[in-house]
Amino acid sequence: MFPWQTSIWQNLTKSQENKRLAHGLLFHGAVGIGKKAFAIEFAHWLMCEQPLLDKACGECKSCQLIKAESNPDFINISPEEEGKAIKVDQIRELIEKLSFTSHGKGYRVIIISPADALNINASNSLLKTLEEPPANTILILITDKPSKLMATIRSRTQMIRFELPDVEQSMQWLREQNIEKSDLVLKLSAGAPLAAITMTEDGGLEIRDKLFNNWQELARGNVDALESASMWIKDGFKIKANLPLNWVSSWILDMIRILQGGHVDSMVNVDYAQTLQNLAGQVDLKSIYNLLDRLNDTIRLSDTPANQLMLIEGLLLHWAGLKRS
Repeated sequence: MFPWQTSIWQNLTKSQENKRLAHGLLFHGAVGIGKKAFAIEFAHWLMCEQPLLDKACGECKSCQLIKAESNPDFINISPEEEGKAIKVDQIRELIEKLSFTSHGKGYRVIIISPADALNINASNSLLKTLEEPPANTILILITDKPSKLMATIRSRTQMIRFELPDVEQSMQWLREQNIEKSDLVLKLSAGAPLAAITMTEDGGLEIRDKLFNNWQELARGNVDALESASMWIKDGFKIKANLPLNWVSSWILDMIRILQGGHVDSMVNVDYAQTLQNLAGQVDLKSIYNLLDRLNDTIRLSDTPANQLMLIEGLLLHWAGLKRS
């Protein structure tokens, strides 16, 4: 459990102790704040045979089975392939398992993540279980995008919002993890501390610099957009799906802030401030807003089977082709 999750933990454990814990929980909130890690730890606590106040004992049979990843009462459901849907067959298999008696004496816990990956048939199949779950069974659904879930799913769960921690708390935690440039990466991660750590892994900041340098060279007409797109896919997207597109979004939004008279302190990419000011000075506000629309379409379509390389090529061609003074 992370420091910023204490109040949620206290509320849920108190609900369980008072026998008022909902059978369906929907954890939602920003990317990178530890929703799934919390769900797993809470599941362990629920299933523990001799739980402590704020954690599982780690010694009982249930805890030992969980540690060995062999507890049949703890079920994780996610897409069979990253970025794909959770299929109806996966939910039917779950329902069949739930028809049998649990193996332990405590709770049986199912985690579905990301819940917004449930396709329409899988969602419909899950509804009956959410309405009438077997005794001592808790379903925890996790999502960054609750609006993408069917309204009937949302209505059958207790929605629990995970808020971003305050900046001071996040900064303190990142310093404890020995994260360099913690103030910068936290800004770049929209205040989400776990996302900030992801950004520093596998040379993330160095890759960001490489892509930004390419972004500048595209504006100067010094590099080819199609060749650049291949490099973005090869080097940029190996970190985490849409992270490079999130960086581009922050560059564009910073240029909009500049064109609207914003102060440097309001920028996200403070380390690129001078360069972004120069780039913003070459284009008009309408062109930048059109570029932002193109980027948002790219991000939306990148969640579908659309050709990722073609999408990036289109975005970079759009940026390179802007009329500049």
